[in-house]
This record gives sequence, structure tokens and C-alpha cells, in this order.
Amino acid sequence: MKRILWVIFITFIFISCSGENDGKKINPSDHKVIGEIINGVRVIEVEAYSFAFEPDYIVVNSGEKVKLNFTTRDVTHGFMLKEMNIDVTINPGEISTIEFTTEKSGIYKFKCSVPCGSGHKAMIGYLIVK
Repeated sequence: MKRILWVIFITFIFISCSGENDGKKINPSDHKVIGEIINGVRVIEVEAYSFAFEPDYIVVNSGEKVKLNFTTRDVTHGFMLKEMNIDVTINPGEISTIEFTTEKSGIYKFKCSVPCGSGHKAMIGYLIVK
């Protein structure tokens, strides 16, 4: 009986400490669609720096063509949006661009995919597709 309780306890700890869901409650209606429509594409400028993205909430409409232009003010960073198979490197002094079409409403977590220092794991944000 003790062994079963230990297995359940350890499993609970493992599950609560793992995964992409960090327990953050996000209400899409609290966030406005951002960026500018240029030639039918929503263009959003995103800056990566130690240890954040600006903006950290990227809000777009479902069915839109989206273009994200990335810059960094310090070191090399990455932008990974696993659900959309996006992983781009952002180098200082360069603009890294990705384009995609949003297909499905939802909240998608993105993160830095290049180790960039002690706060790297906290470098996350959310794509909100309305």
C-alpha cells in the first residue's frame, strides 16, 4: 500500500512539473489584435531580449496571413512555436522573418529556443488566435 501511494505521489509531482501548460489563465478577450495590415498581411514587429519578448502576447485573427519580424538587442535568441512547426533563430543586427496563416483559434505558447542565459526558461509568450 505504501508503495502504491509513493508511486501516485511521484507521478503527481512529475505531471504537475512537466509539460507546456504553465497553468497561466489567459482570457483572449482581455487582449486586442495587434499589428498593421499591409497588402493583406498582418505585420507585427517582435523584439527578443534577455529574458523576454516584446510583445509577449501576439494577438491575431483566425484565418489571417501573419508576418512576424524579429529583432534582438543583445544576444542570439530563438522563437519556437511548436504547434505550428516554427523555429527561427534571431541574430543581433538582423531581421528574422516568418510568415504563416492562422488556421485555428486558440492560445499557443511560444518560447526562446536558443539558450541565452540564466533567465532563458522564463523567456516565453503566447500567440492568441481569435
